[in-house]
Formats: sequence, C-alpha cells, structure tokens
Amino acid sequence: MSRRARGCALCGRRCGAARSRGEKGFCGAGDEVLVAQAVIHPGEEPPLSGPPPGGSGAIFFAGCCLGCVFCQNHQISQSAEAGRPMSEGELVDLMFGLRDRGAVNINLVSPTPYALKLAPALSRARNRGLGLPIVYNSGGYDSPEALALMDGLVDVYLPDAKIAPPEGAGPGDPDGRSQRLLGAGDYPWVNRAALREMHRQAGTFTTDGYGLAVRGLLVRHLVLPDDLARTTLLLPWLKEAFGTGVHLSVMNQYFPSHLVRTGPNEQFRDWPGLGRPLSDREYDEVIRQMTGLGFENAFIQEPGAFEVLRPDFGKPDAFN
Repeated sequence: MSRRARGCALCGRRCGAARSRGEKGFCGAGDEVLVAQAVIHPGEEPPLSGPPPGGSGAIFFAGCCLGCVFCQNHQISQSAEAGRPMSEGELVDLMFGLRDRGAVNINLVSPTPYALKLAPALSRARNRGLGLPIVYNSGGYDSPEALALMDGLVDVYLPDAKIAPPEGAGPGDPDGRSQRLLGAGDYPWVNRAALREMHRQAGTFTTDGYGLAVRGLLVRHLVLPDDLARTTLLLPWLKEAFGTGVHLSVMNQYFPSHLVRTGPNEQFRDWPGLGRPLSDREYDEVIRQMTGLGFENAFIQEPGAFEVLRPDFGKPDAFN
C-alpha cells in the first residue's frame, strides 16, 4: 500500500497527508481537533435554533477543505491556527456544556477534516447520555470515507450545495468556475455523491412536536449574484435526485467577503457580480423557480439578511 493511500481521504481532495506524522493537507489540519469557537447560535434555520432562549450548540472547527473566495467564516476557515487543540474528552465535555446552556442540538460546523477524531467523541458522548441530535454542518465536499465514519452517529445532515456543474458536463469533468470560486474543480461531483449518501443515512428531514429537527437531510444553498452558483441548474437536479419534498434552505445573505473584498480588482473582473450583495430581484427569481418546480419545504430569508448575519470571529461570540 502506498504512503498516499494510507493518508487522509476525508474530503474530495484525498490529499493523502499522513497527519499522524505531522503532515498537513489543504485544510491545514494536523493530528489534533482544532476548535475555533463554541456558541449558542440563534441564527440557524428555525428547526435547528428553536425558539428563544434556546439555540443551536454550534462548535466551529478551524480550517476547511475548501477555499471559497467569498467565505463568510474566513477568519477561522482559512487558517487552522485559529483554533485550539481539544482532546476527545474535552470535546465531549464541550458538548455537555452546550447542552447545559440550553442548546437544542450539537451543531458541528466544518467538521470534515476532523471526522476521524469526531466519531469516537460522538460515540462517547452518546454513551454518556448526551441525548441531543447531532448536526453535521459541512461544505458538502465530504468523501465517502468521512461519511461512513458518521453513519449512525449523525442525526441531521446540513450540507451546502454550493454550485452546480455546467450544463452538459459529465461526472468527473473539471469545472473552472468551481476551481476559481471554491478552490475545488471537482466540487459539483463530490457534492452530489455526498448529498446522496447523507440522504441514504438520515432520510427525510423531520421535526418533533416542538418543531425542532430530529433527523434527516436539509440542503443549504447560498445564491450568488448573476447566477454564478448556477442555481437555475442546481434546483432541477435537487428535485430529480430527492423529489419535491426535500428540505432546502435557500439563502440571500451573500456579501463581498474574504478575497472578493480584499483581493486585486482584476482577479474577479469577469465576474463583477461578486463585488455586490445579491439583489432582491435575483432572490425573488430563485423563489419563483422553486415554486414553479413544486418544492414543498424551503426556508427563505428576509431581505437584508446579509446585514444581520455577518459573523465576527474576532469576538468571543461571533454572532453577538
């Protein structure tokens, strides 16, 4: 067996980094779990945050297997050094601490690079009687190996579907737009396989008698200006793959951030829409398309969401 085959294969890159020997891949993660922040998050979709004074027990991990040029969490996603190491026991204690503060679930944000370490922590927490749904909140670039580790441990999958492949592209065809925007030219194909596996494991999104999420798949999609995420192609595929009953969260909170805001102007000259927030007209067109396709379960955001949902991980609580 080759050295690469023995290394990391948790995301679509399958970089082969021997993390137990100190090697790091694109995500920047090594052999330790790095936690950037843990908060009670009131701003997730209603079934995930619940009514006040509850909230989602969000554990934000440092580092990411994607390199989105507009990342709203770039303060922690683009540098694993933004997190502090936590042992398995500390992670379990953190989950119980969030529960004791009123969290209605444990929300693992950007967990993909740490799936191998998270699996035993989740099992240990469950055996200790945690009793809260586990939410796996990822960018949707998860490998089959990562998702196999989560099978039976995760209750709710909350993946992104960031971009659709170009019209007429076949499986495995690299996508230049995905490469430039997300840092992963194979993202659409890895994402489609991941969504299908998540749905196979968790099934249809369901809530309890209080309207709180207990199980299933909820797909998130951030609408980009000028249809740069190919939303008009993504929605028909989601209908074909999962039916009109699939639960979607279609977001209008895009704003120029990270490299789009700080990089050279000429870097995105051919995509000028990245330099502005999504317009109400563009978002309304997406809602009309969803309605026309017959989707039955979609969360939508109020106008101006990008103004109130901007995290600042320089503060002790990024959302307060």
